This record gives sequence, C-alpha cells and structure tokens, in this order.
Amino acid sequence: MSPATSPEDAVRRYLQWLEDPASLVDDDAVARAEAAVAGAADPLARLHALADLEHAREADADAVTEDFVAHAKGYADAESIPVAALQASGVPDDVLRRAGFEVGGRRRRSAGGSRRSGGASRAPKVSIEELKAATLRLPKQFTLADVASEAGGGSPQTVRKAVDEMIADGKARNLGPKQDHHGRGRAPTLYELV
Repeated sequence: MSPATSPEDAVRRYLQWLEDPASLVDDDAVARAEAAVAGAADPLARLHALADLEHAREADADAVTEDFVAHAKGYADAESIPVAALQASGVPDDVLRRAGFEVGGRRRRSAGGSRRSGGASRAPKVSIEELKAATLRLPKQFTLADVASEAGGGSPQTVRKAVDEMIADGKARNLGPKQDHHGRGRAPTLYELV
C-alpha cells in the first residue's frame, strides 16, 4: 500500500484517479526515468531504464485503490458522507463493499459458485444530455467530478464527452488546471460556463 498521509488524501487521490488516471502520474519520476534512458550506454541498462520509464508513466491503480479501501469508511463516517455521494462520484460498488460500506444490489453466486466476469461495477448510467443539464445547475466554475456528482453518475469518459460537446457548442470553456489545488497528483481541470 502506498503511504497516504491521511484518510482525506487517500480518498482524494482515489477520486482524482477515477476522474483522470493520468493525474496521479509522478512527473518528476517520469523526468528522472527519461534522463536515465537518455544516459544509458549499455543496451541492457537502456532496457531496464525503458522499463522504469513505462512504470513511471502509469499510476499505481492497485495502491491508490487499497489506500481508499483502507481509509474511505472512516473518512466518510467522520465527515458524514453518505455512500450515495461516493457512488455518484463514480466509486464502484465492489470497491465500496471492500471498504466496509453496505451497498445494495449484491449479486448472488450461481449454484456452481462462479462469479460473473467483467471486473468492477460501473457508475450509474447517465446520458450526455442529462450530464449537460446537470452542468447547467452547477456554479459558474466546475470540475468533471462536480458534473458527475450533480448528475448522480456517469462514467469519466461520458462526463468528459458531455463537457467537450458543451465547449464545442460555446456553452463552456476550459480554464486549465485548478489553481488552488493542494492535494497530491495533478490538479483537476477547471471549466467555466459561458
């Protein structure tokens, strides 16, 4: 498990990862790995440096998820955050169960005891039009996570597509990274209604 400094950091990092997996990539580690690749004279050293570069370019999803599982229930209880709010933020039900939340709709196993394949559960389905309508109910400046929360679900890709369409239609604009971001990882992108 990666060392989250607090339960709040663990929850924040996981929600950032859900919104934008690349936001948790350590840019300094990538730069160091790129320098190692450039400076590798031996072919085997270059191979290892390239492997390190590939690892540095990917967020450690397992560690981020395990930190969330370890801290989310205590944080949510302390901050009076209902499980529905976490679901609306896109946290899959199976992750919430692992974190100790009671989530309805658990599927029963078949007589053979096998599990349905397919991985994690999905965020509640929300159409692009519903996401656009939810965006218009938000304050003038917002993030993609704000849109998903207001709409009650939606995959990160669908939320991003809805906002991109609003930008193309001249109803919103991209302001770039949120300036007052103090958490780990890349700051979420801030958007503004026009």
